[in-house]
Amino acid sequence: MNKGKIKVPLFTPSFSRLRADAVWVTIANWAEGIEDKYGNAEVIAGGYSFASSEIRAKCFSKSVEKKNSKKVSGFRKSSLSKLAETFIKDLRWYYEEIKSIDINVERFSNAPFVWQHHDLFQTKGLEIAKKLGKPSVLFVDAPYVWESKKWGVHRLGWEWFSKKWGDAKPLKMADLVLVVSEEVKRSVIELGVNENKIMITPCTVSNKRFDETDAAGVRNSLGLENSFVIGWIGSFRKFHSLDLLIGAFEYISSSKPNAKLLLVGDGPERLGLQEKVNELGLDERVIFTGNVPHNEVHNYISSFDLAVLPSNSNEGFHYSPLKLREFFAAGVPVIASAMGDVKHVIEDSNGGWLVEPKSKEAIGQMILDLEQDKESLMAASLRAREYAIKEMGVSKQIRMIEEYFGI
Repeated sequence: MNKGKIKVPLFTPSFSRLRADAVWVTIANWAEGIEDKYGNAEVIAGGYSFASSEIRAKCFSKSVEKKNSKKVSGFRKSSLSKLAETFIKDLRWYYEEIKSIDINVERFSNAPFVWQHHDLFQTKGLEIAKKLGKPSVLFVDAPYVWESKKWGVHRLGWEWFSKKWGDAKPLKMADLVLVVSEEVKRSVIELGVNENKIMITPCTVSNKRFDETDAAGVRNSLGLENSFVIGWIGSFRKFHSLDLLIGAFEYISSSKPNAKLLLVGDGPERLGLQEKVNELGLDERVIFTGNVPHNEVHNYISSFDLAVLPSNSNEGFHYSPLKLREFFAAGVPVIASAMGDVKHVIEDSNGGWLVEPKSKEAIGQMILDLEQDKESLMAASLRAREYAIKEMGVSKQIRMIEEYFGI
């Protein structure tokens, strides 16, 4: 193939429909990997086209603090209101898919395949792949109805419709379905998808973004030059169990005066966690940065001496956390609650240590032990970085797609 003439399309919903920044980072990583491999990638989001760099620049660029402080009426909190909001959202997804989008598909005639992110009712990329006579690849974080139901979102009266036409239809149309974990694979099979066309491809990281970082600059700007920095990054949601991490930090704070906890990001739980930190008298030891544009995230992660992925539960964990991949790409070893994909990665890589879920004491004691064991930290750091390069980059997954289709 002439690399200069190849342009691979990646189809996604519009930014107004798909609002999860972490998902957009994953999409940007795929687009960047495809650009490196084939020369050109074009993300088509709701009819508009973007390069990988443009997608990445939009990620984590806005603070959500105003949303956190906004009062919500009693009706908005009610089950009826949530049901109505879900119904309206499903209708919007459906409308966005059926409306006509004028796309000149001939510019993708040399593409080896067409990639699409799985979202409710979204089949545009799959249809264009058929028109071009190209294989279609559907990347699935989780079946939409299945995942939302796990978090208490119900569709009384129309769940069957959204599941059949919103989830199952695109999954069955695709020539290859990429899923991020074993649990997601099982949920896809339950929708009637042939297991032979399902491949497990966990979330990927852009390793080259971590080749050069400015960790010292971040540490200097935050007054962390001589600190032992325990870090976390994300969207501050309840399932991230940051109350457990703060409890673990309280457990070690009196015996480790040089330890600092650096929490990067924003989200619904941030203000409540800040209040808890203040109540514990740790406000000078715990730093909340707010949202950091993803183009700068690698510098913040590289400033960590140690990262922690806590969990209050090991039940039904189906995610393939992007943050774990980014920690490893930066060579930052990880303490993690033993759960799902995280447990598998830590065991396979030896790039970190596992503790039982729900135990702030276990996390705290592990931090105390490691802070005194610089050799173990350094060895785990090297293993984490090596594992990220070999196993976590998108190039490996592109090779898997090529082998599947015989490209």
